[in-house]
Amino acid sequence: MKLLRPVTASLLLSTFLLASTARWAATDPLRQERTHAIQQEQVNELNQREQLDNLQRAQELTQTQRQLDQLRNQAASPGLAAQPRAQQLNETQKQLDQLKLEQQLNRVQQDLKLNEIEREQNPFRRQKQIRELELQQQMQFLQDQSRTKLMQQDLNRLR
Repeated sequence: MKLLRPVTASLLLSTFLLASTARWAATDPLRQERTHAIQQEQVNELNQREQLDNLQRAQELTQTQRQLDQLRNQAASPGLAAQPRAQQLNETQKQLDQLKLEQQLNRVQQDLKLNEIEREQNPFRRQKQIRELELQQQMQFLQDQSRTKLMQQDLNRLR
């Protein structure tokens, strides 16, 4: 077995290392592109989920508003007992209006965050922002749903 001279051995080693580095460099843009595409898909899914959640919120608010309007029409009859009930209905209307405004504000904030995520260049930061926004959307949806259900329960008690 013939031993290679040190120069030849180091030349072969450096050629091998350069070839593998070149392959890595060639695949790196592909990986970056794939990562960006996957993250863009996640952003799109977040946006779609938020739109669906907004539709559900709107349906719940509309249903609650109908219940409130129904009870107001029933309470329109004169009498002393109608006064506390009217006050409760007015309070519930204020809560419902406040929730509607907060949901509008949240939609604008979510859109701004989605735009910010889309502009983020660093894939690690982008992934972190996607996860944070997803959690925030889920928490906000559950909070809104809880508040709406409480209002509906209050209205059911007033029937």
